[in-house]
Amino acid sequence: MDTSTLIIAYKVMSERSIRGTARILGKPASSIAAAIDRLETEISVSLIQKVGTSVVLTLEAERISPLIKLLADHIQDAISVGNRSAFDVSLSLKSLTRFARVAETGSIRRAAQNLGLGQPQLARQIAHMESALGCRLLNRNVDGSRTTEAGKRFAKSAGAIETVWNDLSHAAAGRFRRSAATIRLGSIIPLGHESFVATLLASLLARWTDDRPREPLFVASTTTDELIAGLKSGAFNAVLLNTVKVPTDFDAYLIAMSPLSLVGHSTIVGSQQCKDGLAKILERTPIAIPSARSGLRQIINRLLAEILTEAELEKLRIIEVDSMPVILNLVLGHGAVSILPSESVTSIRDDLSQIPLHPNHNLPLWLVCRKNESSRLIARAVLTVLEGLGYGEKHRQRRSASGRPD
Repeated sequence: MDTSTLIIAYKVMSERSIRGTARILGKPASSIAAAIDRLETEISVSLIQKVGTSVVLTLEAERISPLIKLLADHIQDAISVGNRSAFDVSLSLKSLTRFARVAETGSIRRAAQNLGLGQPQLARQIAHMESALGCRLLNRNVDGSRTTEAGKRFAKSAGAIETVWNDLSHAAAGRFRRSAATIRLGSIIPLGHESFVATLLASLLARWTDDRPREPLFVASTTTDELIAGLKSGAFNAVLLNTVKVPTDFDAYLIAMSPLSLVGHSTIVGSQQCKDGLAKILERTPIAIPSARSGLRQIINRLLAEILTEAELEKLRIIEVDSMPVILNLVLGHGAVSILPSESVTSIRDDLSQIPLHPNHNLPLWLVCRKNESSRLIARAVLTVLEGLGYGEKHRQRRSASGRPD
């Protein structure tokens, strides 16, 4: 790590703009972005998210921003001993630490021995710093090396920089080790805390934590399209998908088949059970459904095509929203109907009725991974835990007989 990277990163975090920082410093925007990337990599923290022409700080960046500011202040103090701007000088933090050791020992030779370096190498590094700063840091004589007034100030700032940077980098080492060991599982978004998927994930995480405490499992929920994209990019090691078909470039393991129901207020749904009854409800009532990015929507589209004519489909009042809580709120409080996993809505409210759909419309839940050995090993480890909890192909018949998703 070097001083200019830290100064640039602090400026970006203060200005909330990469291009704005580039204009202020008279540098290309690409070099500013590269500085941010270097620091993010070094401390294993994502610092910014781009929003249009501006950036917003991540929560972790907000947390460590006082340390970044403290580093920038100490760097400014260190560079100010000479006649150069901190934005124009780039010194490695390692060289600053080495100078601090020279100042402590009063000898380049002894400092070099303590650091495991050759004396000429260390002497050249100090000469480079003096040239970059535009001032002398040491007075050399036969008795050793004494710091100049500028050198004393520089050594003090260098020691402060070392202390703050060690705090940041020590935490980064822990984050890196944890990140490297963490298995990242993507999942469809659960309908609610009592839903089938939420129950499955909670059970999986609890059992996994007991069985593999040194190998954390991180779960993130998003849409089907984003899960597939994350799997392809390596953001996820494996994902849980509720799609009808899994892309052929992935391996897939069937975890469950969830029955679906047409759900709505009892005054709207009534006791209609036949195909014509479903069609009548859909023709006269708004239907709240997820977008085509959802696996559930694939089954809904297939059902609608089976029970409605093309003319009837065009007349449907569709409310499209990729948020299950919003869909459920539309059903509970705004007179809409929806098609949802049966078990997820069974105990929500007494005046909520559901019409079970034919098993042909059951929603599959797949554990999906890439077609390589490392991904398969992770998927099999997750599958083993799920099977121990009663999910997967081995338990489908038993679960089906009990009336739960099989």
